[in-house]
Amino acid sequence: MVISASPGTRRSERGLCPACVRELFDRAGRRYLYPLVCCDDCRPPAADPPSADSLSAVPCEDCGLESRAPDVRRSASVATGCATCGPALRWEAATGADALTAAVAAIGAGGVARVHDLFADQVVCDARSEQALARMDGASGPVRVLVRNVSMAREVATLSGPDIRALVERAEPATLVRLREPVLPRAVRRATPDADLFLPRTPLQYLLTAHMDGPLAVWDRSGDQADEWPCDGTLTVSGLARAGRRSRTTGLPARLALGGASSAFIRREPAGSPAPSPLGTS
Repeated sequence: MVISASPGTRRSERGLCPACVRELFDRAGRRYLYPLVCCDDCRPPAADPPSADSLSAVPCEDCGLESRAPDVRRSASVATGCATCGPALRWEAATGADALTAAVAAIGAGGVARVHDLFADQVVCDARSEQALARMDGASGPVRVLVRNVSMAREVATLSGPDIRALVERAEPATLVRLREPVLPRAVRRATPDADLFLPRTPLQYLLTAHMDGPLAVWDRSGDQADEWPCDGTLTVSGLARAGRRSRTTGLPARLALGGASSAFIRREPAGSPAPSPLGTS
C-alpha cells in the first residue's frame, strides 16, 4: 500500500477495502477511527500481521472472541484490535483524538509531518503551502498529491473519464493527471504540468484527509537522506517506534509487539467531520 516510486516501478497495490473504510467511520462500530483497521482483503502485504494478543495484553471481549472465532472477513491472524483495546494514534506527546487534531493543526499551519503506520512511511504537507513545499525542495523522489475524493480531485486537476476510473480503482496507486493552474503551487509540479494524484489508501490517510480542507503533498520516505528531511512531528500508532524498524510494505517486521493498550483511540472528532467517499461531493 506504499505508493511506488515512479510510474515505471508501480506494482498492483490495494488500499483499504470499502468494508474497512465503512468501519473506520462507523460511529456505532468497534473500529470507529481506529488507525489499524484492516481485514484479510486489505491487510498490509508481505507481512505477518499482528494478532490481537500482540496488540494488547488484555484484548477486549469482542476482540478475544474474534481471534478465537474469526468471521468471514478476518482470519485469526488478522485480528487487529479495536478502538477499545488496540493501540492509539500518537503525535509527539499527544494521543488519541488529540494527536490527530495536533497533526492537522501543524500541517494546516504550514508544517511538515511524517505519517507512519503498518501501511506506509511518508512525509506530507499542505499541497497549497509555499512555505512547506520550500522546506521539502531537496527531497528525493517524486511528490504526489493526495485528495479526499473525486470532487476535490476535480478542483485541482483536469480529469477525463478514464482518469476518474483509475483514481477509484484500488489496484492502482496513483494516476498521472494535468493539474489546473494556478490552483496548486509550481513546486508541486516541478518541471512538468502533470502530477501523480491519488485518493486515500491507508487508515491514516483517510483520517487526515477527513479533517483537512485541501490536498496534501506526499513523499515516500526512502533513500539515505530520508532521515534528514524536515519534520515537525510524526503521526503514528503507539508502539511502532519500539518495533525497531521502519514499516514498509516491502520490509515489515514479522511480528510487532505494539503497546498502547491503556490509551485507546478516544472516540471524539471535530463536529461535522466527513466520512470520505471516493465519489463524494465534499
